Amino acid sequence: MAKIKNRGEMLEKSVVIFITAVCLLITGCGSTGSLSKLPSSSFHEDKQKLTIMHIDADNKRFQDFIAETEKKLDMEITVEKCPSNADNRQAKISTILASGDKNIDLISVNDEMISEFKHKGYLEPLEKNVMTEEVRDSFPQEYLESICEENGHIYSVPFQMDIMMFWVNQELLKQAGLDEIKDTGDFDILQKSLKNPDQYAYGDAWENTHVYNSLAQFVNFWGGDYFDWTDPKTQDAARYMKSMLDEKITSPAQFVDQYEQMEEKFIRGKYGCVFMYTSALGTFLDADVYGKNKIHMAPLPVLHKKKATNIATWQYVLNNASENKDVAVRFLQYAAGYEGSTEYAKIMKSYPARVDVIENEDIDLEGIDMIRKYLREYTLNARPLCENSMGAVSDMGKLFQGYVLGQCEEDSFFEQAQNCINTYY
Repeated sequence: MAKIKNRGEMLEKSVVIFITAVCLLITGCGSTGSLSKLPSSSFHEDKQKLTIMHIDADNKRFQDFIAETEKKLDMEITVEKCPSNADNRQAKISTILASGDKNIDLISVNDEMISEFKHKGYLEPLEKNVMTEEVRDSFPQEYLESICEENGHIYSVPFQMDIMMFWVNQELLKQAGLDEIKDTGDFDILQKSLKNPDQYAYGDAWENTHVYNSLAQFVNFWGGDYFDWTDPKTQDAARYMKSMLDEKITSPAQFVDQYEQMEEKFIRGKYGCVFMYTSALGTFLDADVYGKNKIHMAPLPVLHKKKATNIATWQYVLNNASENKDVAVRFLQYAAGYEGSTEYAKIMKSYPARVDVIENEDIDLEGIDMIRKYLREYTLNARPLCENSMGAVSDMGKLFQGYVLGQCEEDSFFEQAQNCINTYY
């Protein structure tokens, strides 16, 4: 079982150990024995120690993975819990890294965090001893270059992959006489079949910090460039999203919805289809709505010319202030390797970041055949992030909301969107 500790617990244990030691010394002074005469079996060589701050610290499956890893690598691993709230998590980890805190060796971070931290000198480069060229070849290349690298160095080890999938409610498709949604015309057919006025063919999360995910996804479909708002293909993607609202294919209520709200509405049958990451699978399984004839992953529709989707990962980073870098590197080599990645996937029941493990290993995961289809047939893109990602996505989200709500003229939106890109990227 992985050891989950907070700083208070660690300090308390240190005090207890100190007091116990003092008591033993006092006892020894009054007896005929001494510490040097204790049986040799009472002494053992200390194992190498490692402390990881992890988002899944209290997850039983992750604890099992850490326990197995301790045995295989012959080390002692302490796991501290990251805050679950994204803002609090970002603030705490930033403080640890910026302060030169030596007590945390490895930290799990998401795309937004690594996009910020890799610029600041907080992290140990890993291309020489962990993410070698041979290892790198097993991960999505464009993603590594965009998210994990900076100035010729790679600063993180992805361990869990999230793919932006197309999810459908098969019951609603069946009512519309559709087997699948193949193109934009099928959105229209599905919408016309819905009898309830608060049901929509397409659902989304267009809250200002979330909508960039969908905006980037639609730009992918149109073969545009998120970083170039003078590109007609990029502009056409935004126009189509606006038309979905104008033609009531999607709901205006989603302007305040984040993923949690979107998932809940999808589960209740309010939406016929959504784009959502693979991590939503657990939510749908828990709600007992996942299945071939219920909610499930489906092939990407051909909305325009290109079949591409975004991916995201959780990653390990090595604190530059760590005093246990050799131990941390051993753990990272295992986590980045084929064996460690496979064990993680099987124990965690999560999709690993290594593409070859997903392709080749017999992993008991729902939807794995569809995941393999995405990996083989579609282009995998990194999300458009930068050093100040939260500022960038929020500002772009507000601009997009103003455009689709008719508060901003089209040409003005495109101009302001490009200015936003130029400011942050």
